[in-house]
Amino acid sequence: MKTLSTYVLVAALATLTVSCKKDSENTPAASKTELLTAKKWRITAASTVTTMGTNTTTTDEYATTPACERDDFTQFMTSKAVNFDEGATKCSSSDPQTSSGTWDFNSDQTKLNLTSPDLGGLLLPFDLVKLDATTLTIRYTQSQSGSTVIFNRTFTAF
Repeated sequence: MKTLSTYVLVAALATLTVSCKKDSENTPAASKTELLTAKKWRITAASTVTTMGTNTTTTDEYATTPACERDDFTQFMTSKAVNFDEGATKCSSSDPQTSSGTWDFNSDQTKLNLTSPDLGGLLLPFDLVKLDATTLTIRYTQSQSGSTVIFNRTFTAF
């Protein structure tokens, strides 16, 4: 024979299960700005694809990235500022710990536009390949004098 407390417990669990399911169904997906600004980002893959005429070469740049650069991270702020941090180890002790720039999306949020002091304030429009809660993948294409270079960068949130 079941006691009244058993029935109350079963009813409470059923209510919690239904209410949790309902809440998750009504939660809107995070916006691209929310995804980008929610965490810090560390580069975890970098490659360059160079095409000259009919020759294409792919270089894994991350494989040769020194450890002092692998701990660097980027933080996008809701104010549209972006901070570049040297992480725990610097390649040169005279380098500043942080530098900053700006970021924004283009009107249809397919490009991530970045300015950086390292590039003299030049605006670089990166194609937004992937952005979710854990991964940011961007691509920059540069063409000149019959060659095309595609810079691919993948970051992981932490």
